[in-house]
Amino acid sequence: MDSERLQRLLGGSELVRLRQKLARKLLRDGGGRLALSRVSDAERVAVERLTGRSPRLGKSLSVDLEALSQALARAGVAENLRVALEALDGPLVDARAEHEAERRRWAVLIAGYRRRAETLGLGEWLEALQAGGLLKRLAARNERRGVALLEQALDVLERLPVQGLSLSALAAECLGDAHGLDAGRPVAALVRRALARHWRGGVARVDPDERSIWAHAGVLMGGDITSAVLTLRLPVRHGQPLDGALFYYCHQAEPSWLTLRQLLRHPPQWDCAGRDVFVCENPAVLAEAAERLAVDCAPLIVTWGRPGAAVLTLLEQLEAAGAVLHYHGDFDWAGVSIANALLERFAMRPWRMGADELLGYADLGGTPLAGLPLEARWDPNLRAVMEARGRAVHEEQLIDILLGDLSVG
Repeated sequence: MDSERLQRLLGGSELVRLRQKLARKLLRDGGGRLALSRVSDAERVAVERLTGRSPRLGKSLSVDLEALSQALARAGVAENLRVALEALDGPLVDARAEHEAERRRWAVLIAGYRRRAETLGLGEWLEALQAGGLLKRLAARNERRGVALLEQALDVLERLPVQGLSLSALAAECLGDAHGLDAGRPVAALVRRALARHWRGGVARVDPDERSIWAHAGVLMGGDITSAVLTLRLPVRHGQPLDGALFYYCHQAEPSWLTLRQLLRHPPQWDCAGRDVFVCENPAVLAEAAERLAVDCAPLIVTWGRPGAAVLTLLEQLEAAGAVLHYHGDFDWAGVSIANALLERFAMRPWRMGADELLGYADLGGTPLAGLPLEARWDPNLRAVMEARGRAVHEEQLIDILLGDLSVG
């Protein structure tokens, strides 16, 4: 190779574009003819010198790579075109081929865990990790790191569900690091993605918060005494440490708060198979029910707006115990959004939440509707009736009607 002549003939910054196009053509097709448009004077002169072509005019140029390669060899400049280009710019790398090879390696890596994942019912989760590239991104494209993360995530998932184990204790037990499942840690991201798929129960539109995701697996975050649910007269059997207190509250018709910690550490033995349990959005309904109905009130739960982890965990427990759940909320767009999410997640029946009921409230005033209009998944006519009315109807305006439904006396 005559490096000095090669540099004069094909080197330099003014010929970078030409060299790049020649390299891509070689990698893609192995040779053939390259058509160039908007050719610079430097590019035209370089090609004419290398091939011995007579000077021509115009802004386009066609180059036969085989002829160019032979010209370089005859002149003693380089063995062939590929050798010349690699001498000037380094090894030719087929980015597409490398990307495909990398994709195959990650596919093989992930497929090695398929049986282990499917044993946990997480085959779709594993496929999603491959399709979306999440594992590769979390591992910063390092395959050894990817294996370690997947091993750790499956170790955690195989330990679940638990009964009121703290997140830090779970991380310490499975990962040897009490902070290994903190937000922002890659293993935590993988585990939460798997738990979220289970939480949704196949309903992709429901988007649980982080606390609800962990709670679904029985894991406590930060003690979980701040997430609580207000209840009235939930029937319970004696058995667990918390059941005695709940039994007393039920028979005294006293409202009771249940924290997420209590629900997960000491899951009550709910006695509600086949029984109606009512769920409302606003605590004023429960307060009036306790005051006016007392022991004649049906079991009642308050979401207090958009339900948090304690509410969702309690509803899961009641549904598993065979309760027949009924939901009522505000007739506003936020209320429709809450109801949509709950009725998608649970086998829950709308309670006086249809268009016909709203039409019956024509004499009631209300604040102007605000926010983005939504379709109600349980009643295709409700949106139109709400928009025509233009004003919200809140539960506080319907307390007498709702208490009539709740009365079992």
